[in-house]
Amino acid sequence: MKALFRLVVCWFAFVVALMLAGVIAAALHISMGRLPGGASPQALFIMQLIGGVVLVVGLWPLARSLRGPAVLRAAAFVAFLLLAFGVNGVIEARKFTNFLDAGIAGALLFDTSVAIVLGVSMGLLFGNDGKVEGFPHRAWPLWAWRIVAGWLGWPITYFVFGMCIAPIVTPYYQAGTLGLRIPTMSTVVATQLIRSAIFLVASLPFVALWKGTRRNLWLTLGLAHAFTIGLYGIVSATFLPMVLRVSHSIEMTCDGFAYAGLLVLLFAAPATANARTEMAGSVPLQPQPLH
Repeated sequence: MKALFRLVVCWFAFVVALMLAGVIAAALHISMGRLPGGASPQALFIMQLIGGVVLVVGLWPLARSLRGPAVLRAAAFVAFLLLAFGVNGVIEARKFTNFLDAGIAGALLFDTSVAIVLGVSMGLLFGNDGKVEGFPHRAWPLWAWRIVAGWLGWPITYFVFGMCIAPIVTPYYQAGTLGLRIPTMSTVVATQLIRSAIFLVASLPFVALWKGTRRNLWLTLGLAHAFTIGLYGIVSATFLPMVLRVSHSIEMTCDGFAYAGLLVLLFAAPATANARTEMAGSVPLQPQPLH
C-alpha cells in the first residue's frame, strides 16, 4: 500500500509537470506543435495521462533498487528523462515525422518539465540511502573498448530489430499520409549514433547506483528503456494504425532489453565481485593466529 501511494504521487507529479508546461507555453506564446491525425486537445490530454501511468510503472522497478543519496538518485532520473525521454524523443520525431516541424521548443519545454518534476519525485520516493557501489575498477584500455562497444551497441540493436518489422511498417512511412517519413540511410545512421551516445550517458548512472544482481539490473533497466523510449509514445499515438503501434511496441521492447543487457555485460560489476563485496561487509573480521 505504501508503494502504491508513492506511485500515485509520482503520477500526480507527471500531471503537474504536464500542466506546468502548458501554462508556461501559453504565457510565452510557445507552440506545442500540431496535433497529428486531427486528434483533439482533450483526447490527446487523456492519452498523455494514461502515458504518465505507463512512464511511472516502467521506471518504478528500477527506482526501488537504487542505492545512494537521494540527491544522486533524483539527479539520475532527471538526467535519464531529460536525455533518453526528452532529447532523444525530439530527435526521433524530428527525423522520422513532421509532428515537431513547428513545435520543437514546446516539446523540449514539456520534456524538461517532466524530467525535473517526475525525476525528482522518483528519486526521492524510491530507493535506499547508503554507499554508492559505483563501477568496478578497470584499467583505462578496458574502459575505452567498453565505451566504444556501448556506443555502437544501440545502432546495431536498432537495425537488427528494425529490419524484422521493416516489411510491415515501411509502406506506411513511404505513403507519408500520417506525417511519417523515411530519411536517407546516412541520416538514419548518424541519428542512431547520436541517440546511442545519449542513451549511454543517460543509463550509466543507474549502473553506478544499482544495488542487486546483474540479472535484475538487466530486467529493470530494459523495462525502463522499453517503457520510456517506446511504449509511452505508442500509447499516446492513437492516430496511428494498430499494426504500426503493435509492431513498434514489440520492436522497441526488444531494443530496450537487448541494449540494457549489453550495458550490464559491459559496465556492471561481475556477480562474483558483488558477492565478495557483500560478504566482506556482512562477515565480521576473525582474529588471525600469530606466526
